[in-house]
Amino acid sequence: MEIISDDELFQDPPPKEDCQICFLPMPYPYDHPPHCGAQPMYQPCCGKSICNGCMITSVDEMKKGNIKKWCPYCRIPMYRSRKEYLERFKKRIDLNDAEAFYELGQYYTQGGMSISQDMNKGFQLLNRAAELGSTNAHAPIAVKYLSEYGSGQGVQNLDKAIHHYKLAAIGGNEGARHNLGTFAYKTGNMDRAMKHFIIAAKSGHDKSLKKVGEGYKAGHVSKDDYTKTLRAYQVSVNGMKSVQRTEAGILLTNKVR
Repeated sequence: MEIISDDELFQDPPPKEDCQICFLPMPYPYDHPPHCGAQPMYQPCCGKSICNGCMITSVDEMKKGNIKKWCPYCRIPMYRSRKEYLERFKKRIDLNDAEAFYELGQYYTQGGMSISQDMNKGFQLLNRAAELGSTNAHAPIAVKYLSEYGSGQGVQNLDKAIHHYKLAAIGGNEGARHNLGTFAYKTGNMDRAMKHFIIAAKSGHDKSLKKVGEGYKAGHVSKDDYTKTLRAYQVSVNGMKSVQRTEAGILLTNKVR
């Protein structure tokens, strides 16, 4: 594994990807509930990501007959079956689209879209996605190694998990950054933990902001750093919010309950 320096690890994360329809920034995808009501939705017809707010609003307008049933970005007709949906993925994979490998890898590891769960196949796809430059892929790869470590398969898997979390964090994945903070916290390295939590919180990560608040109360974070983190958090969250995203977030949260 390549050595990742602290200078690289703790640098400011890159800007978030914008939705191709509303042009508002989107967080990196991670577990429900959707972050700030926002969640990116990959479109295998064109390889673009559209926020759930724009997608659900568009589908609602399609059902009402106000717009044609096509992709809100590329105007290709919406898929009519799961088979057609997966065929579009295969075409994107033939083009070495990193995010297509990532999305399909997630389907195989978690099951869905009529795909039988196949952890090995999913892991292969995720690794290929990472090789092609997908920041998103590093987080589920880390989860896989962490799960193996938890099953007693060697400390080297913990090292691999942390390595992939680092790569995801450098790419801007605030959920991965929070996990790195948690690892440091558990080992008693409060300074390092708070550095991670502050970076993630400034990107709008709710759980990390809570940890920064706890660090401030315990004397691990200065008042100035806490104030700056609060302000940056609010700017980030406000920048990702929209009425459509809030409504979409509620729908998705209710769906998984």
